[in-house]
Amino acid sequence: MLFMSSYKNILVGIDGSKQSEMALDKGIIAAMQNDAKLILLSVVNGERYPNTSTVGYGFIDRSVYDTAVNEMKKKLVEFKEKAESAGVKDVETEVKIGNAKLELGTDYPKAHDVDLIVVGATGLNVIGRMIVGSTSTYIIREAPCDVMVVKTDSDNKEVDLQRTTYPEI
Repeated sequence: MLFMSSYKNILVGIDGSKQSEMALDKGIIAAMQNDAKLILLSVVNGERYPNTSTVGYGFIDRSVYDTAVNEMKKKLVEFKEKAESAGVKDVETEVKIGNAKLELGTDYPKAHDVDLIVVGATGLNVIGRMIVGSTSTYIIREAPCDVMVVKTDSDNKEVDLQRTTYPEI
């Protein structure tokens, strides 16, 4: 895989799914080919939920996310080691709580001079996309830089994501 542009800061969205691991593999290749920094970012969904206050909706106590954040931090350590073993010299990891679409699509790339975002395709069926929404679709539409949506494995072979990852809804 040869890229036309030279990328310096490559962001890979990691959510623990098979698709994000496929995106990691392609991100590693892109970082090696461009001698670029590889940034592995996981966003734990921290949307607004009802709380008991009289003002209505607000952010719930962030400690409820501790388990998910700690699990993702462990996973990112493994992924960082994988990237470094493959030859990527500069790898950063971060876990954030927030809205994955906004963090991956606009906020983080703008704040960190990202010039390529690599994400996995959702693999959800039509009903699933209506319920969950598509992070990759939002990122493609709103990102301030190039976006690669990964739908194939590291050998560029098609993967039936719906069958391997998601049950029929």
